[in-house]
Parts: sequence; C-alpha cells; structure tokens
Amino acid sequence: LTNMLQQEHLFQLESELTVDKDSHPFYVIYPDETGGNWRIQAVPVSPESFESRKALPESWRGVRDDALSQTTGIPGGIFVHASGFIGGNKTREGALAMSMTALEM
Repeated sequence: LTNMLQQEHLFQLESELTVDKDSHPFYVIYPDETGGNWRIQAVPVSPESFESRKALPESWRGVRDDALSQTTGIPGGIFVHASGFIGGNKTREGALAMSMTALEM
C-alpha cells in the first residue's frame, strides 16, 4: 500500500508542478525496510498501469545475486524481477548505479 501511495504522490507532483514529460523520472530508489537493502523500481506509465516508463534491462531480468553483479558490473546485486519493474541491491550506491546504467541502455 505504501508504494502505491508513493506512486500516486509522484504523479500528483508531476501534474501540480507541470513537469515536462521529457523530465519525468524513469526510476525511483528507496530503502527496503525489511532487509536493510535498497530497491530500484521502474515508474509505471500511469498510476493504474503495469507498463513501465522504462523497465530495467532485459538482460538483467530474472537474474539474482552474484550472477546479477557480474551481468551489471555493479557489486551487491540481489535480483531483478522477470518483468523488469523492480530490482534490488545491497547498497544505496549500488541501486543508484543500477538506475544510471539502466538509463544508458
């Protein structure tokens, strides 16, 4: 529920601030409260959509742990969901690096 509220808030801010579509974010990173790790999540095209503005790279999808770190070249990889809408890293820096690398792909 909290994640849904955060997404709704993001869309509300984009609307209220009249953020140009070219400046809309593709990813958000946030701490995973249960494991002390970090998540990277692709922003959906709309609040009710399952389609992402830019899903995480296909070559990362369904990959876990050391294999993910090797595939991305970023230490601390935990997982990327098979659909590419969410992933995890052990550190904030790792999640941020994943988002920056994904933007370039």
